[in-house]
Parts: sequence; C-alpha cells; structure tokens
Amino acid sequence: MEVDSSEKGFEITNARIPIILVLKRVQELKPHEETVPTDLRELIATLERDPILRHPIVADANTGAVLDGTHRLAALSELGCYTIPTALIDYQNPLVKIDRWFRAITGENLNDFMKRTEKNPSQTAPSASEADRRLLSRSSYASLGNKREWFTFTSNRPNALEAFQNSFGIEDIARNTHLKIVYTDNDDPRELRAKGFMMSTIRVEKSEVVESCMNHRLFPPKSTRHLIPSRPLGLTVPLDWLKNTNYAEAESAFVKHIRSKHVKRLPEGSRVGSRRYLEEVFLFE
Repeated sequence: MEVDSSEKGFEITNARIPIILVLKRVQELKPHEETVPTDLRELIATLERDPILRHPIVADANTGAVLDGTHRLAALSELGCYTIPTALIDYQNPLVKIDRWFRAITGENLNDFMKRTEKNPSQTAPSASEADRRLLSRSSYASLGNKREWFTFTSNRPNALEAFQNSFGIEDIARNTHLKIVYTDNDDPRELRAKGFMMSTIRVEKSEVVESCMNHRLFPPKSTRHLIPSRPLGLTVPLDWLKNTNYAEAESAFVKHIRSKHVKRLPEGSRVGSRRYLEEVFLFE
C-alpha cells in the first residue's frame, strides 16, 4: 500500500521521507515569506473561475511553518476558506534541504544598473567564487555578475531577514525600472543575453525560517527554495468543502475523497501538467 489511512490523516508509507496528508485549519499554519501581490491576485482569480485546490501545501509537522504554498494559503484565506489540505513533514529531516533562488535580470547592462545602486555600498569581486564566498560568510547580502565582472553589496553581517530586505531593495530597483526578472535555480550567467546579469543572495538556515514564522516577521518573496525529496500532488479538493466552518464535516469529506483516489508514484524528472518536478511525485488520481 502506498497510502495508509488513520484517524489523523493519510501517510505515504514508501516516500523518501514520512508524509502525512491532513486537513489543517488555515489559522494553524505559519508562512515565512510575503506574497507577490500580482501572483496572489492571479491565483485568486483562477480559483474563483475554477474553485478547486489541486495540490496540497507543504508544512512542518512540528511548527506549522509553510515550506511550499504560501500563495495558496493566502488565496484560500482571502476566499473565506477555513481549512486547507496539507502535506506534513519533519522539517528537520536532513533529506529536506533549503537553498536559494537566483535572479536573472535582463534589459540593461550590469555597469549601467550599478549606477542606479550607487547609494548602496558595493565593491568589486575578482571572481564569481569570491563573490559567492562573501555571500556565504554574510559579509555581503547580494551580488551581481555576468560573464566578465562581479560586484558585491557590503553588509555588517546582518541577520538573514535584514539581509534579504536589503537584497530585495536592489531587486526593487530593477523592478521599478521595468527590467525583466526571472527566478532560476541556476546561477550560470552564460545563458543571459548581452544586456543581462545574475543576482545572488545569501542562504537562509532552517532555524531562521522557523524563527521568522514564530515571530511573524516575514521574509521577502522568493527568499528560500525548499528541496523536498517526495511531493504529493493532485488531491483536487473543492473549495466549498474548505469553507465549511464545521471542521469535523470538512475533515470527513476530505478523508472520504482521499480514500477514493488511486496513487501513482512517478520518478524524479516527471512532468505533471506544465511543470517538470525534480523530486519524486505521488500523484493522486
């Protein structure tokens, strides 16, 4: 059996990490990042047209920290939902990794952009590896580079939240001058056009994510990239069930719905819809 039922939820028993699918109250979950307003509006509009939540969010079983699904959680709250399907995992499991997103910025060359950031203290770096070393030591909070040159923005080793607030300020300069920003897991600048450069940031620690949730002090969007080795998809739960204020009734409907599903295990690199997943997938059909 790939899925075992219990009074508390459904455990995917042969995943690479333990996963329990449950219906959580929205108020019990704690985001650690802010939402992107345009992305949130688009998601709300999509859910209003098609009121089905297709995939569960992912959260830490111990703290309620939301690791994936910040926009879905915010959208459901805006739409008057009281509960949300949630895949609970142990965040401290060493197989759960935390990494960073890189920003590919195009529409202006690097030297011209650096003139826009002259109020932010910066220095040149002799190589991409040295620029990254400064980030990892947190002697800088962001770096910009292309195939030929690199700049780092100096910090006095602020905490992770302050570092990302500073780096988001640099990102905002690009956004407000109508440059194109694409988030990528690859920091290789060779794919950029002539007018383009990469922006790199520090790495956040798991303890800093949890601290952010507990203190209700949110990181800017795309501060973290969580790598979860197994991912459940495809629950397709109607929003009407999630708007039910009677938790016992909502949970009963959810459990019955999950029991009716067939679960297919897909290997790493499988495509579900328009997205290719690097992790293994448990697809509920």
